[in-house]
Amino acid sequence: MNKQFLTAVAVTALMATPSLASAGEQGWYVRGSVGYGQLTDMDLTGDLNGAVNGSGDIAGSVGVGYGLGNNWRLELDGTQLWSELGAIGGNINSAADMRISSAMVNALYDFSDFGAWRPYVGAGIGIARANLNARTHRSFNGGAGPVFVNNAQCAAYAKCAFDDADNSTAWQVIAGLGYDISDSLVWDTQYRYLNLGTLEYDGLGGSSGVAVAPGGSGTKISTSIGNADAHIIMTGLRYRFGGQKVKTTKYKTEYVAPVATMYACADGSQASSLASCVVEVAQTFTCWDGAVVSDRSVCTLPPAPAVEATTEVAQYDPCDVGTNSFVVYFPWDKATLTEQAKNVIVDASNTAKLCDIGSLIIEGHADSSGAPGYNVGLSGRRVSAVEAELKANGVSTENVVKSAKGESALALPTGDGVREPLNRRTEVLIQLIPGTYLTQ
Repeated sequence: MNKQFLTAVAVTALMATPSLASAGEQGWYVRGSVGYGQLTDMDLTGDLNGAVNGSGDIAGSVGVGYGLGNNWRLELDGTQLWSELGAIGGNINSAADMRISSAMVNALYDFSDFGAWRPYVGAGIGIARANLNARTHRSFNGGAGPVFVNNAQCAAYAKCAFDDADNSTAWQVIAGLGYDISDSLVWDTQYRYLNLGTLEYDGLGGSSGVAVAPGGSGTKISTSIGNADAHIIMTGLRYRFGGQKVKTTKYKTEYVAPVATMYACADGSQASSLASCVVEVAQTFTCWDGAVVSDRSVCTLPPAPAVEATTEVAQYDPCDVGTNSFVVYFPWDKATLTEQAKNVIVDASNTAKLCDIGSLIIEGHADSSGAPGYNVGLSGRRVSAVEAELKANGVSTENVVKSAKGESALALPTGDGVREPLNRRTEVLIQLIPGTYLTQ
């Protein structure tokens, strides 16, 4: 067994080692291919010797295999090749041809990083049967003298005939390219180098008039071919049963994760479930009379303090307060008035129409959850909403002083980005000093 064969055995064994880092075809498949093959130049030695030049001819192959699902395939392959060898040793009165049949076990590796294209390499070992058909005989060159083939034994017999077959241990290496036509069907093109090793043949030799055909009379002769090999290229189709193909990446089987459904929460954030949304807890206040409210401005005013009977009872006058402040609160990132806010503006409007007022100031504010510039604009829109509601309640807004503070004057100091209900407010400041009524 020569060194090349030992190398092929080692390569095949190495390629058959399972791989855990990739993926590929999985399950059974069948393959059929046709193409072109050519034996290389060879030398016949023995009773018939001389060089022959191989020529190309038709080749065909069928195979059945199994994809292991880790980019490896094992395949049982049968191939046939026909080749005309031409004249032996250049003698015009000789001719030879060879037909080769092989049965191989192949180990193949598919590269899965090229989309629908799947290049692969492989190697195989098995048995080849090579049938040699060779004829040569003595000829005369225009009567000038005999011209014999390049062998004394065949020259002595005048005729040599070989029609024999020999079996040998063969090996091959393969490089191919597949294309996924569908999940089940692959267009498969491949190149093979096939090595047949040493071949031995028996034939018959005889003189003129002696039959040397197989089964006829003659003297037994022999010849051998030291290193027969061939190059073959074929194309065909490979059919995967069930169409099972594992989706792959370069180093591992790709896992396609399910897309999670996301829900929009009330505060503008997203969560994987509604139960995961952060619920903003409303701020509550306890009034002087024990009532718990979410808006401090809706607390009723405490009654006037009681005095002794001997003391003159002072009349409570809501206009006798230097400055009256009415606070309107807004939802987060909104400039729309709630029903509670409208009630507060009604109280402010009634006070403005009841009392002589020196000035009317509307200040808008925001919490720190947004960008400073955005918060200034938001507080300005809140001022406009309060001004419009005051005007709707009969208060003249011609001499109103308006300002948008944004997050610069927080009622409750917080860090940046904090949603604080107490800071989402607009204050209506009424200075109750003698002046002119701001009523329409």
